[in-house]
Amino acid sequence: MYEKLLGGDKLFDHEILEMLLYSVYRQSDTNGIAHDLLNRFISLKGVISADPQELMTVKGVGESAAYFIACVGKCFERVTSVEWLVSLNTREEIKKFIKLRFRGKPEEYLELYLLTKSNNVKRVVTFTSQETNRVVLTAEKIVEIISLVKPHRIVAAHNHTNGSSQPSENDFVFTKELQMICSMNNVDLVDHYIYAGDDNIFCFSDGGYLQDIKTAFSMDNVIQWIEKSN
Repeated sequence: MYEKLLGGDKLFDHEILEMLLYSVYRQSDTNGIAHDLLNRFISLKGVISADPQELMTVKGVGESAAYFIACVGKCFERVTSVEWLVSLNTREEIKKFIKLRFRGKPEEYLELYLLTKSNNVKRVVTFTSQETNRVVLTAEKIVEIISLVKPHRIVAAHNHTNGSSQPSENDFVFTKELQMICSMNNVDLVDHYIYAGDDNIFCFSDGGYLQDIKTAFSMDNVIQWIEKSN
């Protein structure tokens, strides 16, 4: 069943329950319990949304298993609830999110917010060198993250601990590299923000910096430049 799970094969409801229950009953065959639960509660959703006391009326389901199943149900409620989705649709929403993420951090951090097509935050990836003035992120690592998460858009953000949000030369270099990687992987770079305080946030869209970088460092333009050079 684990091979089916990793291979992307369709799993039956009872197989999913078997694997969940195996986390509680490591030395037992959970197939029978899984079938009995489905017979009682009809569907997988019915099982994980059931009251723990009622779950324990099924033979073989003890207190630990009932609470574990109920916890899975609560997780399902959270991840399918619209109110728990974090959406970054506007510059103000992005800045608000960045303030929550960076406020009070004593060393420099770099974060990538990987967004869905609807601008919901799919993943947040954080990097730090445990130093106050620099974070190093390789192109190979960015490509690896994009390959795993498959975002539609990316927002980059990092903080300056010196009180100035103005970008350094390294910040420009990183933004150009990130834009090139995004272009190669058909991902839209939304912006790159620099946080130096709640009222001191710079973004590369200011002054047209980002648009200039996108124009110069898109895959199509690089290919055209190579063709002209040849």
